[in-house]
Amino acid sequence: EKNSIITKSRRIALAKLTAGVVPTIPPVAYLALGDGGCGEDGEPIAPGLEQTALSHEICLYAVEAPTFPVAATARFTAIVPEGEQAGVKFSEMGLVDTENNFVAIKAMYPKQKDGDVAFSFTFDMEF
Repeated sequence: EKNSIITKSRRIALAKLTAGVVPTIPPVAYLALGDGGCGEDGEPIAPGLEQTALSHEICLYAVEAPTFPVAATARFTAIVPEGEQAGVKFSEMGLVDTENNFVAIKAMYPKQKDGDVAFSFTFDMEF
């Protein structure tokens, strides 16, 4: 999908891990959410491989333990609790590792958070 990328820095880390140059890489720990993922026309802006942050980050939430809906996909989910971020229109999200590096970024159509509900965000990292 053109609106979702694994960042260049994460690709480099994965290549080094695969080659045995490094024994491990930091795991994904957080989901960052922002409202800078769409242009003035309302269409999502495709993130670039060199991107190291969201265009306009608003919040950061811990991800739940990943699941694997298919063998080569790691699925990460984070919950924005009821009462938090009411009225915010999220249009971008990113996976962040334990060293605060963005490993994947996605732009999407805006999703407005109501104050009286919890909001679940799911990010599939496909390999």
